[in-house]
Amino acid sequence: MKQVFKPNVYKIFDIDGLDERMAAIRAEIQPVFQAIGDEFQPDVNEQLNMHGVFHIAQHARRTKNPPSSTWCAMGGDSRGYKKYPHLQVQVNGDYIFVGLALIDNPNFEAEMIHDLLVNRLTWQGLPEDVVLIPDHTKEVYKPFTEETMEHVLQRVLDVKKGEIMIGRVIEPGSDLLEDATEQTAFIKASIDLILPLYAQTLQTYRRAEEIE
Repeated sequence: MKQVFKPNVYKIFDIDGLDERMAAIRAEIQPVFQAIGDEFQPDVNEQLNMHGVFHIAQHARRTKNPPSSTWCAMGGDSRGYKKYPHLQVQVNGDYIFVGLALIDNPNFEAEMIHDLLVNRLTWQGLPEDVVLIPDHTKEVYKPFTEETMEHVLQRVLDVKKGEIMIGRVIEPGSDLLEDATEQTAFIKASIDLILPLYAQTLQTYRRAEEIE
């Protein structure tokens, strides 16, 4: 990638003030997001035979409180991505996340979650460094186990605000922040690892859309 995350990226979320933090996000994080989109969105589109659009969160509706995280998304359409399953790279004060996001009650959420519960081959046996995030508004994740995955998926069906993000993280102090080549390789490997899950949710989404 032309630009990568620097070791001090997490400290941006210690900056007080909306304008001040957003200035740092635009200067230090969004160029990396754009590099991620340029590098990986075309390949994801080709592999999944889709026309996904790359998005960078602008936080334009905020008028007072600075964002506690920021992100980019691969997927959706020109009008947005949250109603779709999508790949997301999120940065906050505790980690950088790379993976699949089903958040904010996307269309056909129940159908996608039910299919993941029934057809488990895409997530059974995922490596131990995969994490699960049951609430994208909180910087808390759970280590992946098949039992935890089942619990989080079931919670999405049972709780109106239930959601799931699944992927890998880069934490402060990681050697990946000191090596641009290794960081790029990690992001690519994380996308490749989660791509079968993304493909499964997309397929379910498209089937449900055709039936509706």
